[in-house]
Amino acid sequence: MLFPVQVGFKSRNISWTQMAEAKALTSVFSENHEAEDFSCSVCQEIFQTPVRTQTCQHVFCRKCLLMAIKASGAHCPLCRGTLSRWERSAPTRASDIELKMRILSLGCTYCGKPVKLSYMRLHYKSCKSYQEEFGTASKDTKLQSDPFSTKPSDTTYKCPLCQHGDLNRKALLDHCNFMHYFEVAEAVCPICSALPCGDASQITGNIVGHLNARHQFNYEEFMNVYLDEEAQFQAAIEKSYQFFY
Repeated sequence: MLFPVQVGFKSRNISWTQMAEAKALTSVFSENHEAEDFSCSVCQEIFQTPVRTQTCQHVFCRKCLLMAIKASGAHCPLCRGTLSRWERSAPTRASDIELKMRILSLGCTYCGKPVKLSYMRLHYKSCKSYQEEFGTASKDTKLQSDPFSTKPSDTTYKCPLCQHGDLNRKALLDHCNFMHYFEVAEAVCPICSALPCGDASQITGNIVGHLNARHQFNYEEFMNVYLDEEAQFQAAIEKSYQFFY
């Protein structure tokens, strides 16, 4: 739905989304924000896919809230307020918090580097100070500075929703879950279309749901995707004989 807004001597029509973004921008620049304002009270980290309870209006990571409900019942983890039946499986997205996190940058608590809040959790994967603090340092001494970057030998893709590029399969999945989890949008799956048998015109009704359902693992680790169906069948038969002879 569009609303007429007077801008100077001209009238413009803006959508609900644009109005929300404008409100978030005004809030960001008119208030002083700290990292604690965007921290989940369950995991004590920056929000990842923030959701809000309807009765008490408390905000948590979606995963944290669902895990807390599973562990201790249908209550708010912070104040023990009652949650509705539908909130137990599909909590309400805190879109105002998400918008602020996409706009606002704060210094990493561990290394001090300015990072957009929406990328802070991904930044931790490459933050040496964070990894030293929690003992999660990578075995690879050449730690990548960009959490979305990939090795040259990996097949890379573009996000079908925002065109963010140079993502391998795992990075694409992480990116879509962080940035587009609540978006139900039609798109061509870049992974499927890149396969030899893929169809670049095949549109998926819910691209984020498709990626989570179909691409949690790399098909090439389990099969030779460059063989046709009959050749794959014969290869599987021959390999099965190896276990008996």
